[in-house]
Amino acid sequence: MSRTADIDFTFSGPVDVTGFLNLLAGGGVSFSRAGHVSYLLDEDGMFDWSQAADAALDGIILEMGDVRRIQGTVGISMIFSESIQGGDLLFQPGRSVVSFLISINRKNLSGSSKFCDLGWYLDRLVPLLEPLGLIEIEARDSE
Repeated sequence: MSRTADIDFTFSGPVDVTGFLNLLAGGGVSFSRAGHVSYLLDEDGMFDWSQAADAALDGIILEMGDVRRIQGTVGISMIFSESIQGGDLLFQPGRSVVSFLISINRKNLSGSSKFCDLGWYLDRLVPLLEPLGLIEIEARDSE
């Protein structure tokens, strides 16, 4: 069985998906990996991810932020620009909780530890997200 690591960010109210993603992009996050964008526009609870060329990114972000989607889950894969680490962002229904699933080249604690270096991810994300009304963080690393 493999380990999973994720972080849930809870905000004081709904976040604007488009603004949120633009803020991350301005803070050193890329939504492109090998020339493609992986994204989720879940309408049926099946969580079928799609892939598109980088040129479609702006349209994908606008579609993710469309008010029609506020009661569904939307997501996008991201990479921290200065590294090879990243994961999947999931905007939960209602948009006051955003989950980050650490799934791309996971960074573990130094040495031979099997545990994720959650602090490394939090150091990069919390300063960007705090001004958006961040009120709670829950981080997990489990088998």
